Amino acid sequence: MTPDDIAAEAAAIWHADRRQRLAENLIKNRPAAFAAPGELDADLTTWARMLAAGDGRNLILTGPVGVGKTWAVWRSAEAAVRRGYEGRVVITTAARLRRSIAPATADPAQFARCCEAGLLAIDDLGAFGLSEWDLDHLTELADARWSANLPTVVTSNTTDLRALLGERISSRLAAGALVVELDGPDRRRQP
Repeated sequence: MTPDDIAAEAAAIWHADRRQRLAENLIKNRPAAFAAPGELDADLTTWARMLAAGDGRNLILTGPVGVGKTWAVWRSAEAAVRRGYEGRVVITTAARLRRSIAPATADPAQFARCCEAGLLAIDDLGAFGLSEWDLDHLTELADARWSANLPTVVTSNTTDLRALLGERISSRLAAGALVVELDGPDRRRQP
């Protein structure tokens, strides 16, 4: 074996170990409710493969309550990591993000973490009304991520992000995004 072969093998082992640690971290932090097995939508499997290959496009998941949008986010992120994505993944709810920017409970470190994450997923955007303060910070977040070409995943029960978020934010989120509308019965109400 040449020194270059040894270095290449060591790098491959290091990257495989890193991906394994990232996947284990995702699984450890995934809420138990989203650990259920299931088949990932073909479009989401393609998105995960593209993300792992360096095509960091945004993903917008819409659909009625209970169809599995949050489950799909966790599984898509895990699939991307297992296929080679090595960026930092932050999955948060819109409510948690809102608390990190609220004047009384502001957490600038958490907001910065969301702005800088390799992959940011915001779950349940639009589950509650957004104030001007919220929209100002979402604009800052969307601008920072769009400027840095960092992929953002959004789940929402509404398909009209423009009405929910305004022209500027929705334009940045929709730029080159894969939009997937999930449909079906409310999984939580199934026997």
